[in-house]
Amino acid sequence: MTRVKGNVIHCLDRSAKPRTITIDPTEYRFKLALIRKNYDEVLQIIRTSNLVGQSIIGYLQKKGYPEIALHFVQDQQTRFDLAIECGNLVVALEMAKAVDREDVWNKLAAAALKSGNHQVSFR
Repeated sequence: MTRVKGNVIHCLDRSAKPRTITIDPTEYRFKLALIRKNYDEVLQIIRTSNLVGQSIIGYLQKKGYPEIALHFVQDQQTRFDLAIECGNLVVALEMAKAVDREDVWNKLAAAALKSGNHQVSFR
């Protein structure tokens, strides 16, 4: 690799001939913004790109960013689990109402008690 500018990489191939490769920088920009804790840029990339997928959600969970993964997820059970993980009881309560299963309500009650939030209303 000899130069990177924007979404173009200039490099030499195995026979030392110059090549240019066009890439999509979205994923590395996203990960760099996460590392730098530039959450405004992270959310802007989420809103304007096509990074949505299980792999990026898994990456965010693995790296300790469940609150950002929450922006990606549409599935109600997954949103509930992520909301519990990051302590967002407001979203967890909304998803518990949507899912409406006893195990979900029990998990929400335990999380609310653990965080000292006794105002969360249950069924």
